[in-house]
Formats: sequence, structure tokens, C-alpha cells
Amino acid sequence: MKLRAFSGIGMMTAALALSQSSYAQDVLNLGKYGQYNSFGTARSMGFGNTLGSVGGDFSSLSVNPAGIGIYRSSEVMFTPGLRFSSNNSIWQGKSSDDNNVRFGFNNMGAVFTDAASSKNYDRADWKSTSFGFGLNRVADFNRTYNYNGTSYNGSASQYFEADALSHPDDVGPNQGAGTPAYLGYQSYLLSGNLLSLVPYTSGINQQRTVQEKGGITEMAISAGGNYRDKLLIGGTLGIDFLNHKSYSTMYEETINAATSDSFDHFSYNESVRTNGTGVNLKLGMIYKFNNYFRAGLAVHTPTLYTLKETSDNDISVTSNVFGTNGISSPQNQFEYTYVSPMKVIASATGILGKYGFLSMDYEYVTYNTMRYHFENFPTEQQQYNSYIKSLYTGASNLRAGLELRFDQFMVRGGYGFYGSPFKQKLYMSDRNDFSFGIGYRFEQSFIDFAITKSYYKTYEQPYVLANGYNQPQVAEIRNSPTYGVITVGWKL
Repeated sequence: MKLRAFSGIGMMTAALALSQSSYAQDVLNLGKYGQYNSFGTARSMGFGNTLGSVGGDFSSLSVNPAGIGIYRSSEVMFTPGLRFSSNNSIWQGKSSDDNNVRFGFNNMGAVFTDAASSKNYDRADWKSTSFGFGLNRVADFNRTYNYNGTSYNGSASQYFEADALSHPDDVGPNQGAGTPAYLGYQSYLLSGNLLSLVPYTSGINQQRTVQEKGGITEMAISAGGNYRDKLLIGGTLGIDFLNHKSYSTMYEETINAATSDSFDHFSYNESVRTNGTGVNLKLGMIYKFNNYFRAGLAVHTPTLYTLKETSDNDISVTSNVFGTNGISSPQNQFEYTYVSPMKVIASATGILGKYGFLSMDYEYVTYNTMRYHFENFPTEQQQYNSYIKSLYTGASNLRAGLELRFDQFMVRGGYGFYGSPFKQKLYMSDRNDFSFGIGYRFEQSFIDFAITKSYYKTYEQPYVLANGYNQPQVAEIRNSPTYGVITVGWKL
């Protein structure tokens, strides 16, 4: 989080002026921090995480904690999995692909249940009470993408030029260390009159590469119970651990390097690491109308995060006159508070007797209520929060899931629609998830497998220039990650 007039070259918008770039990337990252992915146990992922009124699954602790009231016995479980990242980027008419695989754990935990004995069950008002504890992965930021093209009407170097012309006092040694003006001038990317030395009118090759890592893992501490086999209630104290790392490179080179040219190529690198913890509360209820229909309601309070952002920037410029010159900015650290959106989930489930169930969830997320708090920076805080309000909106998500039972064997399928958190879909499209799963129940253990495929698009401008410059084209990034997971559990 940088409160000086730059935040890196990568912006996810097509129309931001340089004066806004100090907060654009930080604000756009909130779309990641507030938008959770389809993670959970293999069982829940198999039917699209439609857990609002199903229950009886560890993942429900982070969706509708009233689902813990379904348990009749204690259990422990864990869910390892693989994430297959697949991205196709389109920029200036060229297509680029990136693929990678990562291993991780979706969740691990235990539920301890105290249920009325068979002879006392009918007389007991509270049929069971349960306590759950464990970890749920609720967001994943891992992805890698790149795009490249050729430009004849602009260069990323003009980002440094514009800052130098606006802040000429920053270009000298020990004056504006770390600013675009300083980096551009001291690396010989800019001339003595502060203009770019990149001969873009003769044609330059451009490439942007981005690698993101990390996610959000929630420690769920839950309790709930079953009252008269009609009302299930539960609550979860969520302690969230956020870790996000972003590494980006903007590279430019002349198409036909000549010995008379004073420029051959340059590379600008930015590393941003965000870490911190947050706390939230989830409250839920499920009501059984009869043996064939139940409905649920859950409310998630905003998560209050305390975060620290650490950023590093460096530039390397190679020319036929000055050789290679590299320079780094001082490491920048900033601590702040972030408030995530609130969430409300309404759901309904139809029970198909002993053959399974069909369930649906409707979820509303108030992205436009996200807020920053900067201690000792009230003006900047107001700028950031005003920009959030103008950029984001409330979004509706819809999930539907089916589980069919054949004695001890189960087949599952699900679909999820996740609305874009942005008012305008110039930044991110809606997301569609498709899932399939199978499971088997032994006498004292169980095993489930699921696979989920997601489809969504993000849109990114590789760099943002001040008014009066030719803005680069916007890149379209087609994201289609695949998640394969397996859950193994034991009844206690």
C-alpha cells in the first residue's frame, strides 16, 4: 500500500489517470480479498458447495454453521487437492497461454457431537449439540499469466516520463528515491530533459508477466445444536489468515536494435506482499418443515483485517550507449485495516427420501461496503474509500447442487454462478463453476472425490499513462482453473 503517487505498472483498468494510480491496484485487489472460491470438502465441492441448508459437512462451518446441528456422531477429516491453473491471454491480437499445478489442503478438522441416546432421543428437546474446530481454505489467489504484443504509438516508459515531468525535483540522487521519476532518470530510461529514450515510433516489443500466490485460510471455531428435530442453530468464530504475493514484470525491447540507438531494452519488476489476520462471526439457522423440505438462513459479518503490505520495485535498462544500468527502490511497508464485505445466504433443500437431495443457495455480498482505515492518513483514506464505492457494487451468487445415493455409494453434481463485484464488467466478468463428485461410506470411515472447473475473465491494462498519452490496449485474460480434491474421514 503506497501513499506516494505510484503503485506499480500493473493496473486492472482501462481509464485511470496517473493521479489515481496511487490507489488503483490496491483497491482492485479487494475484489480478490472479498470474493471467495468454491473450496471445501470433496463432498461439498461435488454438489457445488450448496451448503446453506444441507449441513452434516465440515465445510458448512464456513457457510452456514447451523449445519453442524445435523451431526449425530463425531468425526475427523482432511482434504488434500491439486489446483490446475489454465489461463489464456489476448492482447493486441496475440494469444498467450500459461499452465501450472499446485498442491495444497482445502481443509482439515474435527466435529465432536454429544447426541441423546436412542432411548432418550424422543423425549429430549435438544437432540444433539456439537463443537467443531479446524481450517477451511476460503480463497485462492494462485495464478500465472503473460501477454505480449508490438506497439508503435506508446511505451511503458512514458509512465516514468509523466511522473518526472510532474515532479522534476524527484529525479536527482537521494531526492525522490523509489518514485517513477527517480527510477526512470537514474536508470537512463529518461533523457536529460526527462523524456523517454525508448524509440517506440519505430516499433517495440512489449511483454507483461504476472505471478500471484497465496490465499485465505480460515480457522473455524463452531458450536451448534438440534432442537426438537425442527430447528438447527449454529455459530462460527472465524479467524482468517490472508497471504497474497504478486510478482510482475513489464519488458520492452526495440524491434530492430541499431548501434546508433541509445536504447535496447528495459525491464521493470514489482513485488508486492500482503499478509495479515482478520476476524468475523457467522450465525445461521436451518428449519425442517417436514421430512422432505428444509430452509436455511446465514449471516456473515464483515471480516476485520489488520494487514501489512511490503513492496519492492526495480528497473534495469540496457542501451548501446550507457550499457546496463539497474536500480532498486527502497522497500516500502505500510500497515492498515481493511473491512471485507458482509454476506447473507438464503437456501432451500428438497429431500428425495433415502435417494439423496436437491439444494439451492442464494448469496448476496455487499462489495461496495468494503473499507480501508489508515491511521494518520485521513485524506488518503477518504480517497480510497470513495473509489471503492464508485467501483464496486453488491453482487448476487447462486448455487445449485444434487446428491444421489445408491446405498453406500453417492454421485454428486453442482453449478455455481458468482456475480462480478464491479459495477462495470471492464474489470472482471461473472464466474461460472461446474462440479462433479463421487463418494463412498464405510461403516466407520468415508472417502469422497470431487472436481470443479471455473470459468471467468479478467481485464487488465499493462500500464496506465497520464492524460495526453496514448493508452495501451486492454488485455483479456481467460481464467479456467480446475480443482481436484479428495476427502478422507473417520467417525469417532
